[in-house]
Amino acid sequence: MSEVLHDPRWRSAWRLLFLAVVAGASWLAFSPHPPRVADLGWDKANHFAAFGTLAFIGMQCFAAGPRRRWIVLAVLLAYGVLIELVQSQIPGRDAEARDVLADMIGASIGVALHALLVRVITPRALQAR
Repeated sequence: MSEVLHDPRWRSAWRLLFLAVVAGASWLAFSPHPPRVADLGWDKANHFAAFGTLAFIGMQCFAAGPRRRWIVLAVLLAYGVLIELVQSQIPGRDAEARDVLADMIGASIGVALHALLVRVITPRALQAR
C-alpha cells in the first residue's frame, strides 16, 4: 500500500482515477434527474462524499509539497462553484451556496484523511527523511 501512495510511477493512474470520478460526479451534478441509487439520502452527504473522494484522490495527483493541499482545495472550490453555476441553468436543479460549503467541508475531510493515511502507512524510514 505504501508503494501506491508514494511511488511517482502511480501518479498517472491516480490522475486517470481522478478524471473518472470528476466525469461521474459531473454526470450526476448536471443530470436533471440523477438516479436515486446514487443518492445517499441527504443532499449535503452527496457533496461531502463526492468532494472528500475527489480531494483524497487529488492529493495523490500532485507531488508532495507544502502547497499541494491548497492547490487541491482551490481546484475543488472552482469545480464546486462551476457545478452550481451550471446547475442554475438546468431545469429542475438549483444553485446553492450551501452546496459549495458542503463541497469544501467534504474536500477538507478528504485532505485530512489522506494526511492521516499517509502518516499511518508511510514506513518509518521514509518519515525520517
